[in-house]
Amino acid sequence: MTRNPTTARCAGDLPRLLLAVTARTVLWSVLLLAVWAMLPAAVDWRVTTVVSESMAPAVRAGDVVAALPVDGTSVSAGQVLLVEDPDHDDRRRLHRLERIETDGGLRLRGDANPEPDRTAVRPGAVLGVGVLRFPFVGLPSVWIRNGDWLTLVTAALAAGALAVIARSDRALRSGEPCPRCGAPRWDLHATAIGAEERSTNAMAFPVIAAALLVAVTGSTAGAGFSGATGTAAALGTAESFACFHRDTDGAVLAWDFAEKDGPLVRDVSGHGADGRFVGQASRVDQDCSGDPWSTYPSTGTDDYALTDTKVAGPQVFSIEVWFRSADSSGGRIFGFTSDTAPASTYRDRHLYVDSTGVLRFGVQGSNAFNFAIGAGTVADGSWHHAVATFEARSMTLYVDGQFAARRTDAITLRQYDGHWRTGRGTLAGWPGAGTYNFTGDVDSARVYDRVLDAAAVAEHFAAGR
Repeated sequence: MTRNPTTARCAGDLPRLLLAVTARTVLWSVLLLAVWAMLPAAVDWRVTTVVSESMAPAVRAGDVVAALPVDGTSVSAGQVLLVEDPDHDDRRRLHRLERIETDGGLRLRGDANPEPDRTAVRPGAVLGVGVLRFPFVGLPSVWIRNGDWLTLVTAALAAGALAVIARSDRALRSGEPCPRCGAPRWDLHATAIGAEERSTNAMAFPVIAAALLVAVTGSTAGAGFSGATGTAAALGTAESFACFHRDTDGAVLAWDFAEKDGPLVRDVSGHGADGRFVGQASRVDQDCSGDPWSTYPSTGTDDYALTDTKVAGPQVFSIEVWFRSADSSGGRIFGFTSDTAPASTYRDRHLYVDSTGVLRFGVQGSNAFNFAIGAGTVADGSWHHAVATFEARSMTLYVDGQFAARRTDAITLRQYDGHWRTGRGTLAGWPGAGTYNFTGDVDSARVYDRVLDAAAVAEHFAAGR
């Protein structure tokens, strides 16, 4: 019986084919990523290669960043800006905008740097806001800049090896018989593959590589930038920026507790209301999807976070916070105090949990009379959203996006200068006061110089932490 020649296959064909396809996919991916990184320049975006680790881990040396041109007077705190370096005439700087100074200067800071940049940037020096990140594309230029020739040569040799491997299945794809066993690689009874069809198959590799590239980089590009503009959102990039600070909606203090390790608490509203942790209070570091927060342990010590600079106690305001109470013994969550010590002379404009686990909002009138309203038990170990607002004859409390309580007999508040504080603070003289130490977690603390209405509160709650 004559053996069917189409059943003969040469050992080693499949591994060779898989290796060659993998090598071509890698090479096409790198090439297309490099081309993609240059495309923004064609529409007058600013494209730059990052050469330092000052923005790590969000942006690493060797990444290429595309910046959307913006007016330097319209930027906001939290955005990653590409600017003309104020300290070096021939360089650019890619740092996050920490705050806007009273004279209009822009104070930047690299995410990996413990302190802000020493020189403020003029609005006119802003080249754009970082929108897209292309990882690793600029590494060769970084190696050349740093004189790292060994790494450059090693990478070139690796690319050459991939090019050789990518062609290792050429005979297989052309249908040539196996040189070792003589077995045909194509069915002899079928029409031989033509050059035109082989060309079509070859073109499939860059298409497949492009699809893989979009799938991979679409979820990672620009993961550390902040503050998407309307144009960026229109381009569909907002979902790629999972580490963005939430829009502060005009807050005058905004603590997201997403800094690096250390005692500093950064105000991302741009108003310079930075603070610091005291005692065992600290942040709980998480990745972007985990959303870092601050925690206040049950240690019996004075654990809190406090603003560094005194400000005047507002007569019209809203305070907002997400919190999770670990027990029902009470404690002060967020509020205003006259002193840095826990036993402040004056303390009000605050949210606290009383001895029965009920959330309360309290202010002190100019006649030294305490006004407080409460709403529901919140000491259940779950995250809750609270907003408290005050203006003359209206103090209102919202819990989890819903109206909870209001009173209208408070007209003016005791006026004093003080600090905003999360965590421990004395509650002496306040209704239902239990322990002063809040045991639990706090996130997204906000202060506004206006009254938030019910629609805004509901919107903030729906947005989540």
